Amino acid sequence: MRNQKRTLVLIFTCLMLTGSACNSLALPQSSAAIAPPTVINKVPVTEPIKQPVTVTAIPIRPKLQQVSGSYLFAESPATDVNGNVYFSDINAGKIYKWMPDGSVTVFVDGLKSPNGSMFDKTGNLIVCEGGNGRLISINPQGQITVLVDQYNGKRFNEPNDLWIDPQGGIYFTDPVFQSSVVQNGEYVYYLSPDRSLTTQVISDLVKPNGIVGTPDGKVLYVADYVGNKTYSYSINSNGTLSNKKLFAAVGSDGMDLDAAGNVYLTTPNKVQVFDVRGNHLQDIPTPENPTNVAFTGKDGLTLFITARTMVYTLQLSPDAANVISTPTPSQTQTFTLRSSDLPADGRLPVEYTCDGAASTLALAWSGAPAGTQSFAVIMHHVASPTDIHWYWVLYNIPANVNSLGKNITGVGTLGTNSVTRRNEYTPPCSKGPGDKTYTYTVYALSAQPQVSVPASQVNRAALLDAIKNITLASAELHVVYARP
Repeated sequence: MRNQKRTLVLIFTCLMLTGSACNSLALPQSSAAIAPPTVINKVPVTEPIKQPVTVTAIPIRPKLQQVSGSYLFAESPATDVNGNVYFSDINAGKIYKWMPDGSVTVFVDGLKSPNGSMFDKTGNLIVCEGGNGRLISINPQGQITVLVDQYNGKRFNEPNDLWIDPQGGIYFTDPVFQSSVVQNGEYVYYLSPDRSLTTQVISDLVKPNGIVGTPDGKVLYVADYVGNKTYSYSINSNGTLSNKKLFAAVGSDGMDLDAAGNVYLTTPNKVQVFDVRGNHLQDIPTPENPTNVAFTGKDGLTLFITARTMVYTLQLSPDAANVISTPTPSQTQTFTLRSSDLPADGRLPVEYTCDGAASTLALAWSGAPAGTQSFAVIMHHVASPTDIHWYWVLYNIPANVNSLGKNITGVGTLGTNSVTRRNEYTPPCSKGPGDKTYTYTVYALSAQPQVSVPASQVNRAALLDAIKNITLASAELHVVYARP
C-alpha cells in the first residue's frame, strides 16, 4: 500500500511539473546524481534543433567524488576504449592513469608541461607537450614519437589542447602562457591525417585554448580564453574552417561534448553546460577552478573533472532527466555589470592603473535576482592558467547598493590583493608588452559570506569558496589595458 501511495505521489508530481506522466518512475540512487542535459536535447547536431523542454526546479547541488589530489596542476583528461582516464600534471611533467576501480598510477614521467591529449584510433595517446612546443604520440608501452614540432621553420609556442577528427587529422591550439611568442601570434593549427602538412586555420583569436569537435567531424568549438568567448566553426572537407559563429559569451580552459552534443565548458569555479545552440542549461560548481573535463563509464555518464590540485568524478543520472536546474532569465540574461567610465572600445583609461592615479573604476549593476541579500566584487587578471592575479576583493556589500563610485570607500569589507597582500585595492600593473585583459565580476548572494579565515586573509580564493553555495547570479565586465 505504501508503494502504491508513493507511485501516485510521483505521478502527480510529474503531472504538475511537466504536464504529463513521467516515462520512468525510477528515482536517482543518491544525491550525487545530477540531471545530464543529454536526455533533454537528444538529437544529432546536424539536424534542426527543437527548443529544449526543461523544467525549472529546486537546484540540485551535485556531489563530486574526489578521485585523488595534491597535484601541482591537473589537466587534460583523455578516455581510452576501456574507460581508463589519462590526465596530466602539467607542472610535474607527468601523465597519470586512472582506472574505474579507483586506482591511479603514473603512466609517463619526464615530460615538459604535458597538456591537452586525446587517444587516436590505434590506441596511442596524442599529447600537446607545451614546454617543448610540439605534439607527441605515446604508445601503450610509453614510447614517445614526435608528430610535429615546428611551423614555417620555427617551433610552436606552447601547444595547449587538441582534438582528433574522424579522418585522424589533429586540430590544436597554440597560445602562450609561460614563455614568449615564438610564432607570429597565437593561432590554431591543423595537422593532416598523414602527418605531412600543418595548416594555420584560425588566426584572429586573442588566446585560443580549449578545443573539441563533433563526432561527425562537421563542427569545431574553440575557446578564446582571454577574449572570453567560445566560437563554433564549420569543418570543410580539406580541414579548413568556415562559418565562424559566437557560441557562448564565455571563454574556457578545456571542454568536451556529451552524447547529445551539449558542450561542457570549464570556467572559474564551475563547469558550465550549453546546448548545441548556445543556450545555458546549467552549472556544476567545483571547489577549485576546473581545467578540463572528459566523459567515461560504461554508459558515458561519468564526468571526469580535473581541477588544478584535485581530480573529481561526477555520476550523471538519466533517471533525473525531468528535474534539471535551469538558470532563470533573471540569472543569465538581465543581471548586468557596466561602467560609465569606460570608452566604447572597453580599454581601461590610464587613470585606473599604476601608470596613472590608481583610481578604482566606477561600477553599476542591475537585474539582481529575487532573494539577493548582499553583493561581492572581484577584479582579477589571468596571466596563465596557473597564475591568476587579483586586485580588488570587496564583499558584504548591502543588498540596497547597486553601484560603486570612483574611489569609493566605506562600502563593504575589503579583502586582500595579490600584489601587496594587504586588505586594500591595488591597480593593475601587469608586466610585459601587449594587451592584458582584466575582469570585474559582481556576485549576487543569497546571504552574507561566512569566510573560514581571518579577515586579514580573505583573498580571492577564500571569498570564492565562501560564496560558492550562496551565489544566485554573477555578471562580468572585461577591460583591456596595455602598459606604455
